[in-house]
Amino acid sequence: MRSKQQLMEIIGKTEHDRRKYLMQLFEYVPDVIAEELNYEEVPKGEYILRAGMPGDTVYIILSGQITGVDHQRMGRVYYFMDFTRMYIIGDFEIFAEIPEYCISICAAKDCRLLKISSKSYMSWVRHDENALFLRMKNIMATLTSERIVDREYIFMSCTERLADYLLKSYRNAKKDSAGRHRVTKTQAQLADRIGYNVRSVQRSIASLEKDGFISNENGKITLSREQYLKLNQYRD
Repeated sequence: MRSKQQLMEIIGKTEHDRRKYLMQLFEYVPDVIAEELNYEEVPKGEYILRAGMPGDTVYIILSGQITGVDHQRMGRVYYFMDFTRMYIIGDFEIFAEIPEYCISICAAKDCRLLKISSKSYMSWVRHDENALFLRMKNIMATLTSERIVDREYIFMSCTERLADYLLKSYRNAKKDSAGRHRVTKTQAQLADRIGYNVRSVQRSIASLEKDGFISNENGKITLSREQYLKLNQYRD
């Protein structure tokens, strides 16, 4: 990054909520810190950070979507959290004085980001009360929301989890000209995503299809606009 001005110009091109937060966060950042920020692009499916690796970098997410990933035994992968409002990652461990990243985070969509060394990041926030306050506020809001969601999620049935995933997928995905969305994930991938086994997912798909919430075309789940609205009303 050449200057703080360039940093603000880049932030100014991000979506509204992200732009507002990052503008406030970097309001008083010194030029010497802004100049240490490096731009990077991470394609969908690639890891931004991995559990167990040295926590030596902090990332500012400019665009895209990220998700937490847990590699379980037998090679299964469990996607346990979408960091929708978490615009900075890699600093939880720094504040907790943990030398390694605790979780793996990958790009759920193509991501544009800025990165800075943990040492420089901490040097900045230690002397910037505004940035430290905003960061702590965001971290506490995220952790509180996560705890609430965790309590609700653990008691949800497979059908409920699948329905919520399909609703989120429909909202975020590109639709065809008729407003239809085709889910490309396999049943095994859906099972990993929502934390149930494949057989349970198969039963849930059959149940949702029977009730008219989804369609099954050549083994793939599809949702029309009308089905999305109906499924959304069901989950509300």
